[in-house]
Amino acid sequence: MKGKEIFKYSPLLGFLLLVAYLYGICYLPLRGEEANRILTAYEMVKNGDFFNLTHLGEPYYLKPPLFEWVLAGINTLLGWSVEISRLVSVLSSFASALLVYLFSKQLYGDKAVALISAPVFLTLGDLTMFYGFVAEIDAFHTLVYFAGSLLTFWLLRRAKIGLAFFTAGVFTALLFLTKGFPALYHLPLTFLVFLFYFNLRGSLSFTALLGGTGGFLLPLLGWILNLKNPQVYLLHLWGESFNRTPLAEGGKLITLLKHIFAYPLLNFKQLLPHSLFFLLSKAWKRIKRERVTVLLLTLIGLNYLPYLISPGARGRYILVIFPFIAVLLAPLLGDFLLKRIKGLKPAIAGIFLILLINLFLVYKNFAFFENYGFLPLWGMVAALTLGGILILRYFPTLLGLTVVFLALVKFSYINHYAPWKEKRHPEREVALRFSQKLPKGAKIRYLPQWVNMELCAYLDLYTEGLVTRKEGKYFVSRKPPE
Repeated sequence: MKGKEIFKYSPLLGFLLLVAYLYGICYLPLRGEEANRILTAYEMVKNGDFFNLTHLGEPYYLKPPLFEWVLAGINTLLGWSVEISRLVSVLSSFASALLVYLFSKQLYGDKAVALISAPVFLTLGDLTMFYGFVAEIDAFHTLVYFAGSLLTFWLLRRAKIGLAFFTAGVFTALLFLTKGFPALYHLPLTFLVFLFYFNLRGSLSFTALLGGTGGFLLPLLGWILNLKNPQVYLLHLWGESFNRTPLAEGGKLITLLKHIFAYPLLNFKQLLPHSLFFLLSKAWKRIKRERVTVLLLTLIGLNYLPYLISPGARGRYILVIFPFIAVLLAPLLGDFLLKRIKGLKPAIAGIFLILLINLFLVYKNFAFFENYGFLPLWGMVAALTLGGILILRYFPTLLGLTVVFLALVKFSYINHYAPWKEKRHPEREVALRFSQKLPKGAKIRYLPQWVNMELCAYLDLYTEGLVTRKEGKYFVSRKPPE
């Protein structure tokens, strides 16, 4: 592999990927669980209670508080907005990519392979197109899990047994405070695999286990002792964690079989384009029964298994294994990704065509971009043009073209989807119009037929007030004021 060339152009690839991840954080309206996360973090700060979470003024028990603490911290520091909230996932994704590089370098001792693994991770489709830049838990959860995995691996490698057990306990607690009871499976099992890998099974002494237990309990006790209803909270977390298992789905065999067949297909789509590259390059033929490969396959398989056999599992749950997948794929796909491509005219023509389509999309939705500013749009155009030219000129490899292509796809996706969703769900516009009528800091009572979380989140941020279900001087609905 051409290690020097990868090192030389890694900053360019990283810059273009960062621009692609950032593009859309100000254009895309709230999606999925974003509104719930921002609402909970906002009310936490507004109420001055960082332990007993509320949601529209009522107790909220469905998620632990760590992600909300992070959202509260960054928004308090930089100012409350959807864009600032989404930065958490962008920063988490790139921090995870750095850890992927470090872990790959430790495993293979090859800087070239390590330099490939980071962009492979960042160009896994589900991360690039959605979870790597929205204000949801998954990218942050992946960072916490992989940081704990890497640190314990590093400590065990240096035979710092007591500190490794304590660190594993602390990070398991942090993962519990991020996503609840699934934390009790992933990192402890990963740590156990590392013990076998380093042949340290004999280190399972009472003292080491006590240190790990202490590391786990200290953060959790600090949280639990500050809760008003710890039993209720923990029971809700238990139900939330296990409501998609085979038992919760009624134990129907046909439901389980359908999921076992369909879930890997969904995962294949999530891992595009590298899942496709894996097939096209026949990389599976290069898999050897080496110690490192067995370790990675074991970690991927064991962490994937609970979701494969849980009919209610969502695709985003497997983000925790994305770092291990990237590290596994880097040496298998390295030569394929770094092969120079000749005859770039079709690629250049394709890029030009996509840019023309995007000019049409901007023209068609001119009012939308006028509303939310043209600066990100033209910044992305400049970055794509300059970055694309430099990559095609100096680094015309499949890896370089993959980064350019995914940046273009993300650009097109946002330019089409953001205005389309805004027309169908104009909560942002409605909230903005209400905020122009209501005084700053107003307490608002929301009276809908059903709770529209996006509207409530935007109202909080735009009015700097507080939306609740039961009290407030002002009343709002989805219908905008005249």
